[in-house]
Amino acid sequence: MVNQPELKALIVDFGGVLTTPLQDSFAAFAEETGISLDDLVRAALPAYTGADDQLVTDFETGRISEEDFSKHFAARLTRATGLPVDPATLLGRLFAGARLEESMLDAVAAARRAGLKTGLLSNSWGLSGYPRERMADLFDDVVISGEAGLRKPDPAIFELAADRLGIAAEQCVFVDDHPGHLKAAQELGMTTVLHRAPETTIPELESLLGVTLSGSS
Repeated sequence: MVNQPELKALIVDFGGVLTTPLQDSFAAFAEETGISLDDLVRAALPAYTGADDQLVTDFETGRISEEDFSKHFAARLTRATGLPVDPATLLGRLFAGARLEESMLDAVAAARRAGLKTGLLSNSWGLSGYPRERMADLFDDVVISGEAGLRKPDPAIFELAADRLGIAAEQCVFVDDHPGHLKAAQELGMTTVLHRAPETTIPELESLLGVTLSGSS
């Protein structure tokens, strides 16, 4: 029987893991603008279903500005829906419904106090939405796609996150709400957790890591 490597690091996604579900924020934006949620999802997420979407991948890897992305994405939504979409403050409005998931932030902080290395690994739609003032206390390192020039599920960004923590990929646990990103992490040897809600993710992490991450445990 092959021994399981000791897990020494916890790496987490941001949107949808350290925040409330992004689909809830998308739904609020759709209601505000009068477009259908289905149309919004089709316009926003083809790059997350295996399709080629140069606009999104260029933005997530920092190759185009937020202003340019907002202009082109608003035009895409208008073409898809026939409704005018104002590019001004588009991203702020799109993600306005997302709130920090405090129990998940507390779990990351507890993991770090317990001696684990902690990292953030996030595909970014702009750089202004991250709580930078809190991240230094939560993470040993932060990898954001728009700064790194790489995006999930590129294996290189997972390798970068592990290398910058100084931990082998096989000793990392990675948490994400997108199954495709977990598959890429697994192929590098990471242990993965599919996030659906803190109530299930935190106990699973406690079992894997052998540490208490919540006040109720």
